[in-house]
Amino acid sequence: MRRFLWSSPTTLRWKLMLTVGAIIVICQVISILWLWHESREQVAILVQSAILHHDRHRHYEKEVHEAVASLAIPSLLIIIACLLLCFNAIRRVTRPLADLSSALAERSEDNLEPLAAIGDYQEIGAVVESINTMMARLTVTLERERLFTADVAHELRTPLAGLRLHLQLIEKKHALNLSALLSRLDQMTDSVTQLLKLARVGQSFAAGSYQYFDIATAVIAPMVSELERQLTQRHQSLIIDLPDTALCLRGDITLLQMVVQNLIQNAHRYSPESSTIRLRLYQVTHGIALDIDDEGPGIDLQKATELSKAFVRMDRRYEGIGLGLNIVQRICQLHRAQFSLTNRDPHGCRATVIFSQQSA
Repeated sequence: MRRFLWSSPTTLRWKLMLTVGAIIVICQVISILWLWHESREQVAILVQSAILHHDRHRHYEKEVHEAVASLAIPSLLIIIACLLLCFNAIRRVTRPLADLSSALAERSEDNLEPLAAIGDYQEIGAVVESINTMMARLTVTLERERLFTADVAHELRTPLAGLRLHLQLIEKKHALNLSALLSRLDQMTDSVTQLLKLARVGQSFAAGSYQYFDIATAVIAPMVSELERQLTQRHQSLIIDLPDTALCLRGDITLLQMVVQNLIQNAHRYSPESSTIRLRLYQVTHGIALDIDDEGPGIDLQKATELSKAFVRMDRRYEGIGLGLNIVQRICQLHRAQFSLTNRDPHGCRATVIFSQQSA
């Protein structure tokens, strides 16, 4: 294989060696021709000087200086030209490497499609083939992870439902108040259901299955009554500010409804009673922004990035298992959206999701 790589004209090393060698040979031939021309001229001048009996010493020094200058300056120019030609030749020969680097840099983190062939060089082809093999293995690994998550979430739903039924029977039989425990169990069941949906839709995203819809009509409008019903438990009110024009994007309606639900639920949980929660959807430069404002205590900005991790909560005095914002973060990654938490003035927190607007 090594002997073939050195002898084949389609390899990068062979073409680079031929190109640089050709430049060196051409420059050397030019240098030899110039030296031959100058030597003939100098010999003719010296012979003529000897015949005419000129001052040999003075004339000799003059001719030596002229000979050195006539050889040094062209040689320097040839060396500079040789370096420039070699630089341009190497850059042209190695251009497929730059194209490969650009193709990899422009890819998104969830694009695991095989790379197209770049150039005819066998070394580049071997690298592209290795990268494609690695992407195929990574795709299989991610698919197994999604299937495992879906299987675990599916298997957990049945025992959780059975556990809730037993708790209700115990509560009724022994006249106990297990509402807090049942509430926590409902939260766990809801999180498992969301993880199951996320795993299933993640498979559709990996297969390139998207929807194109108006986020206000398809996502927010069907949820208004349910969100308001949840907020009435603590006498909170919901203000929704939607644009007059349609703001469309590609994605999954169910997952984006999970984003809105989790962010509203998080604002509902940390805001005081009789407070106001505002949902605002608006156009930004090359994108769509979704803001959800609450009137809670705000967040520690130094720990803002930690809050989107799994099982992390701002205040353990409130309900929840710490998966809501983590699920929001994962859904935003699937939709190539940016999720952030900031404090409002004078108090409160703002959750912002910015989607890149795409055509159908």
